[in-house]
Amino acid sequence: MSSVITASAVTTTADEFPYKVFVGNLSFSTTEGELKDFFSNVVDVVDASIITRGPRSLGFGFVAFADEATMKKAIAALDGKEFGGRNINVEATRPITEESLAAKKEKAAARRQNRKAKGKGTEETSTGDERPQRAEQSRRPDGASPEDSSPREGRRRPRRFPRRSKNGDRAAEGPNAAAAPAAPKNDNREPSDTVAFIGNLPFTTTDEELSKLFSDFSISSARIVVNRKSMRPKGFGFVTFSSPADQAQAIARYTAEPLTANDRELSIKAALSDAPIASENKST
Repeated sequence: MSSVITASAVTTTADEFPYKVFVGNLSFSTTEGELKDFFSNVVDVVDASIITRGPRSLGFGFVAFADEATMKKAIAALDGKEFGGRNINVEATRPITEESLAAKKEKAAARRQNRKAKGKGTEETSTGDERPQRAEQSRRPDGASPEDSSPREGRRRPRRFPRRSKNGDRAAEGPNAAAAPAAPKNDNREPSDTVAFIGNLPFTTTDEELSKLFSDFSISSARIVVNRKSMRPKGFGFVTFSSPADQAQAIARYTAEPLTANDRELSIKAALSDAPIASENKST
């Protein structure tokens, strides 16, 4: 049964399985049982897991061993070998200690307290009703009272012809018209094993600042996506890691303890293989 990366799962792995390897470039149909059996042909395996997003495999996983010598033997024997029609890469992972997780949790708790304190101060000083009143007054004729105002009528001409749908058919209109079905999502995209999507970034974040957020890992590039016309940041970016192991460990760490920038909690996940990374980054 596949497992989703969670804070408890990462902590358990760090506590119980200190000697584990990252296994990348797995076939998306590979199961945890098949992964464990493949490694068991060479060494004794303690645990094996496939990382998923919902029910779908992300194409990588972890295998744990009883000691360091067994772990090194597995890496030497299976790194680059064919498994499930693909040449897999096997690398030792960086351990996540209880001390590092505890320190990050304390910092996150302090940041949450600061945000609450700032929010409380804003509520106490703001009247909250000035802007709506001014906006309402600006919409009324001079000297008119709220009771005298009425909705504007006759300003928009009725549409002579109904809109056409994408397939060229006339779309039904009116209160009894059925809603047009939403266009199906493209779910055939595969997640990248080296590129991560970073969301909810402050709009002032630069490429260099994004790179520094991942200084604990080996990365080859960090790019903030900007609007092509205005050149303003869109609030998200992409980080390309030097190896699948670095990407997997970064996602695992910051899923367990979310990364923050300017009191904003960032989201990090594997980027989709056909995400518009190259086309957007040309503007940066």
